[in-house]
Amino acid sequence: MARLALSLTCALVAFGPRPARAQDHPVPGVPSAADSLAALRDVGDVLARLFRREVPTEMVREARPGLSVTLLPSLGYNPSYGAFAGVSVSLGGWLGERATTQLSAGSLGASYSTTGQISVQFRSDFYLPDNAWVLRGDWRYLDTSQETFGLGPAEPGRSAYPMDFLLYRLHQVVYRRVQDSNVYAGLGVHFDRYANIHDERAAAGELTPFSVYSGGTPEQTQSVALSANVLIDSRDNAINASRGVFWNGSIRAYQKAFGSDQDRQSLWSDFRGFVRLPGSSRNVLAVWNTLWFTFGNGPYLDLPAIGWDTYGRSGRGFLQGNIRGTNQIYTEFEYRLRLSRNDMWGAVGFVNFMATTAPGDGAFGTLDPGGGVGLRMKFNKKTNTNLSVDAARGQDDVTRWFFGLQEVF
Repeated sequence: MARLALSLTCALVAFGPRPARAQDHPVPGVPSAADSLAALRDVGDVLARLFRREVPTEMVREARPGLSVTLLPSLGYNPSYGAFAGVSVSLGGWLGERATTQLSAGSLGASYSTTGQISVQFRSDFYLPDNAWVLRGDWRYLDTSQETFGLGPAEPGRSAYPMDFLLYRLHQVVYRRVQDSNVYAGLGVHFDRYANIHDERAAAGELTPFSVYSGGTPEQTQSVALSANVLIDSRDNAINASRGVFWNGSIRAYQKAFGSDQDRQSLWSDFRGFVRLPGSSRNVLAVWNTLWFTFGNGPYLDLPAIGWDTYGRSGRGFLQGNIRGTNQIYTEFEYRLRLSRNDMWGAVGFVNFMATTAPGDGAFGTLDPGGGVGLRMKFNKKTNTNLSVDAARGQDDVTRWFFGLQEVF
């Protein structure tokens, strides 16, 4: 997350060099103000102009295979957790020759919020030289409080049920490339333990969605699975794609023999497509679709829920975990518009829809829509990484703000 960097950079730009006036005339051999501004292509260029020397925005800048590591303070606000402070490390670059190796991306962050919540997370999409192997991971430790709203679509007037819990997560998948194609096959392990679960309203004697579904109020649940996975990736850039497709399918078998509380299965599908629209422009129409189905009686907090994808980006406009059910389908369309010729500035508009199974017969309920707009500023022109700020609304017509380093998908 890059809130502080975004605020500082916008301030620097505001007090930076003034644009040329109409009455100014170019001097032969001397770059004009317009030319100088056009040369500013990312945050590093702006800082270098202001301080008259190179100010790196990354720790690794060699033009050779290797990750660029961006270290930033993380100050901001999350609709689910309140204001928070911490540190964020964003990784992006090539682990092999650029001509034969896909761009790798990852993030490591730790934060503490004003509501006393602690978050440590590491997510990775690493492509080894020549794309021979791919490593995808989602590791988390959360000490958190979060409101849940029962199962099914976002019905008007739903009541909030505050819950506290610790989450220990280790999801790691290793893929092997199939010959010289864009197809990969892999095996994975998925470990989730929710501990110290406390349902406030159940503890006060109420029947809550958690206690009804669980048949009580367990203080801990554990899920352990092995998975079979398929990955197809033809994107031109894993951080900020302008063309190509991405699809990840995963079948996970949770077994008591592995350490799970219950035997069950789940299906996860993540599809993303990117096309330039119009074809002669650099504007992009991006589509994202996820399918998250469960087969068997999984723990309440492990059920498909909005905002609980790997990077926690689904459902802009909704609180994390606001919509939960045994099965969920999510679709988002985003149009990415180029605002400046040098790609320094951009904007996005997006809409999303989700369908979730309602309690009882397991049928999908009504669609829950969301949407909003956002601004983009180039942070690193080498990896095409953007700082992002989005304003979005869900079913409750409350505007919520979302900040990030890298695109949502």
